[in-house]
This record gives sequence, C-alpha cells and structure tokens, in this order.
Amino acid sequence: MSVVRTLICVLCVGLLATGNAAAQAPQRVVTVNLCLDQIAMRLAAPGQLVGVSYLARDPRISVLADRAAFIPTVRATVESILALRPDLVIFDRDSHATPKRLLRGAGIRILEVPWGASIDDAETIVDRIAVALGRAEIGQALIADMRRQKRLLAWAGAPVGTAIVLDANRGTAGKGSLMDEILRLAGFRNLAAELGVPAYGRLSLEQVLANQPGLLVLDGAANASPARATEFVDHHALAALAGQSRLLSLPKKLTLCAGPENFDAIRLLAEARP
Repeated sequence: MSVVRTLICVLCVGLLATGNAAAQAPQRVVTVNLCLDQIAMRLAAPGQLVGVSYLARDPRISVLADRAAFIPTVRATVESILALRPDLVIFDRDSHATPKRLLRGAGIRILEVPWGASIDDAETIVDRIAVALGRAEIGQALIADMRRQKRLLAWAGAPVGTAIVLDANRGTAGKGSLMDEILRLAGFRNLAAELGVPAYGRLSLEQVLANQPGLLVLDGAANASPARATEFVDHHALAALAGQSRLLSLPKKLTLCAGPENFDAIRLLAEARP
C-alpha cells in the first residue's frame, strides 16, 4: 500500500495546483472495461484517452483493437490506474468498489455508467460519456448515426425465420439479452427465448436438435484454440443439422457489447434470412 499512498500524495498535490480542473473537460481519461473502452475510443479527442483495458487490444473480442494498439493498457487496480495520472476514470457502475473508493480518496473524478444490455442502453452510455469528456456534440452525432442505422436495418414485419445462438459451454442468448434484441431486429424469432431461457443461459445439443432452428448462430472463432468449452463447434450432431439449418459464423465481438458494432451483426444476420 506504500506505493499507492505515494502515488495518491503526488496526485493530490497536482490536483490542488490545478484548482478547478475537475469542472473542465478532462485531459487524461482512463477506462477499465472493454465495452466502455470501445465507446470512449469513438468519442475522445486525440490524446484525451490515456488508458484502456488490456482486453481492448484483443482482436477476438474488441472491434477497435487496432486503435487500442496505440493506447496504454491498464488493469482495474489502483496502482495500474494511478500510474497513468488520470483526471477521470470511467467504470462500470456495479464493479470495482475498492479502486473507486481509493481513487475518490485521491481526489480523482469517477464516472460510473450502467451495463449496456440493449441498443437503447448504448445510446444512454454514449451520451453520458460524451458529456463527461466535453464531447457532447460528437456523442450526439454518434447517437444520430446509430438511430439512422437502426431505422434502415430493423425488420418491420413478422419474423421470417427462427434462430438459436450457441456459445462456449453451450451457452445461449435468451430472453432480454442484447443478442435477443439483435435477432429480433434482423427478423428472427429467438427459440432460446421462447423456450424460457433467461438472458444468459444454456441449451443442450439435444434441445438444439429437437427444435430444428432455421439458423444456428455460432462464433466462428470459437474453436480457434480448441478446448472442451468450444468443442461443440465441430460436433457431429451439429454437422447433421447442416442439411436442415443454416449455420452462420458471427464474430462474438459484434455482440459482446451494446454499441455501434451491433449493426454489423444485424447486417450479417439479415443476409442469412430465408
């Protein structure tokens, strides 16, 4: 803790010297959550974002890994965050209570935002982060573009197909999940939701086969590093479905977070409509 105390003292001196800096647009912003990283990278002014989570550089799950390659990475520890000398740190509302408390004790401004479980949630988060960064106009422009894409892509009629999403460990996206919304916008009924599966639940291969989905959505990168959790991708039972169900490889990174990338997922799903 001695390192933490030293860093906190240094930062407190700097904050006293800057007077009302907290009321101004922050100059050194850090995010510690992949979904918040990706929104902040879209909104921040050049050089304003000085730290993102280490996950932001992973191209398997980050849609902006190329941008993150030029930004220092951070873990959600006080030492890691303080080393970047931030004047604003953006957190998920429901996590990291201890780092938040210690950072507030150092006089560092904290912005907490809720988890984005829908595209509407993403708009709210974009607005809050944009205002906090002093980039409200950029945020409004991004929200307007998201709404435009939603109007253009949303399927207006009754669903024209059925779909099931199958993730690692036979997880699936059920009722109320972001993926459930994306499927509906693309014109599909989500069979997992109709079977009573919650937002993040599981389906057995037997249930998948019994319900004969018109479209089976898999993460195409799931078996890039084969493991027991992802062996279902090559399961012979799913191969048997190939003649009856279409298989769609949909990169998980397009649906992992609520944000503009969701519309790329909707486009890919729309191309798979019967």
